[in-house]
Amino acid sequence: MNFNLKQGPSIERAALLVSVVYASILFATAAVQHYLFGTQVWDIGLFEQFSWLIGEGRITEISSLRQVAPLEDHFSLLLLPLGAVYKVFPSTFSLIGLQSIALGSLPAVVAHLAVKRQINTRLVWALICAIVLCPYSFLVNRGDFHPDVLTIPFMIVAIFEATQSRRWRYYFCLIITLFAKNAQALFGFGLGLYAITRGRYTRGLIAIAVSIFWWFLATHLSSAGGDHVAIRLGYLGDTKLEMLSTLLVRPWIVFSVVTPSEIFLYTLGLSLPFLALLRQPALACLLGAAPVYFVNIISDSGIQRELNHHYSIPILAFLIAGCIDSMPSISAKVSRIQKNVFNATLILSLVAFLGYSRMMYFKSRYLPRLPEAVAFQSVASGIGPRESVLASSNYVVHLAGRERISQIEKDDYQQRWPFDVILFPGEKALINVRGRLREVGKTKIGRKMNQALNRAKAAGMSCDQVNDYIRLCRKDAD
Repeated sequence: MNFNLKQGPSIERAALLVSVVYASILFATAAVQHYLFGTQVWDIGLFEQFSWLIGEGRITEISSLRQVAPLEDHFSLLLLPLGAVYKVFPSTFSLIGLQSIALGSLPAVVAHLAVKRQINTRLVWALICAIVLCPYSFLVNRGDFHPDVLTIPFMIVAIFEATQSRRWRYYFCLIITLFAKNAQALFGFGLGLYAITRGRYTRGLIAIAVSIFWWFLATHLSSAGGDHVAIRLGYLGDTKLEMLSTLLVRPWIVFSVVTPSEIFLYTLGLSLPFLALLRQPALACLLGAAPVYFVNIISDSGIQRELNHHYSIPILAFLIAGCIDSMPSISAKVSRIQKNVFNATLILSLVAFLGYSRMMYFKSRYLPRLPEAVAFQSVASGIGPRESVLASSNYVVHLAGRERISQIEKDDYQQRWPFDVILFPGEKALINVRGRLREVGKTKIGRKMNQALNRAKAAGMSCDQVNDYIRLCRKDAD
């Protein structure tokens, strides 16, 4: 590969091609995982039902899965255009595709921004390699669907534009990011800190003020999501002041909910692909990432430190932006140093991917359920879009685009009885229980399914084992 300083247009075209391939791979892996029952009601099924309701113009209607209206869950205004897309392309794969495109666009986005700074091509390719091999991107894309993931290109552009002359791009990207959910205010706060550190005091203060305002407004309007940050920090105190006081006086209390090794592994998994590219100029970006990072490591909810969840998306954006800020200083070095940085980035990225990407899950957790997936699809195709459904969690995510659907795992399904259709895996079918595949009949949830089936039969529903894997009950026609 010829690394030349003046290859701006060519590297942008090449990066665009990489983005297309990368997005396709992200989509393929997430789509296969979904097809093989590797997704859950929380959250892709939930967002699909929200999208269906919005697409039908029923924005204020209560979701049967969440028992709130769509905008009452974290007040995500991005659900409005998402509902319009779902109306045109009514499929779970539409949500997966949009998320894959957002993450897949990153090589093209960073190449464009790096060229603007006249960064050496070899270093641009190093950053692209780090992004493509970053395990977090694969994991978060396979970790169901979340609107805030869609905003990561806007986050990176907002950070870049914080120091540029065009104000409107900075504020536009900030607003789009905030519209994803109330907790995105932490990113906006971090963006403000970054801008102030870089000498853009007015932009920084405005970003902080707007983010704080949005936090209180969206949290007030979010009756379901509410202030989940405060909820997960509740062990520190009942009020924000008590929480702060506890952290200052007894900081070691944090280790009652998280271990140092957990923090280390979480931090390493996020940062390892980018370490060779980060230099002193990246400190402003690391400061910007601090609010989200700090909340994640002190939360009593371990999922905020798991790389298959969306809580670290702003951190990824700041890490990438930190690399862009650092690369001009590396570009000034001799070619040998640049080559060493490229090689180190490639090695660290490969190590991170192999260590954290969980690709073996396809063999251990998903592929064994392929026969069941094929059998399920043949049955699901016969369920009408207006029929009410009770199903297991893994099945619900394939049928969530309807008015009434409930999961057997939640006892509130009993309040919504009767259903037109009940759909469960057979007793010999496999189900994921705490990371292990077990026969449904040998699990607690299997017993709940049997109770529901007995109730359905007693109510006069026709129930059959329609194939080797699927049990189906239908309400008899009037």
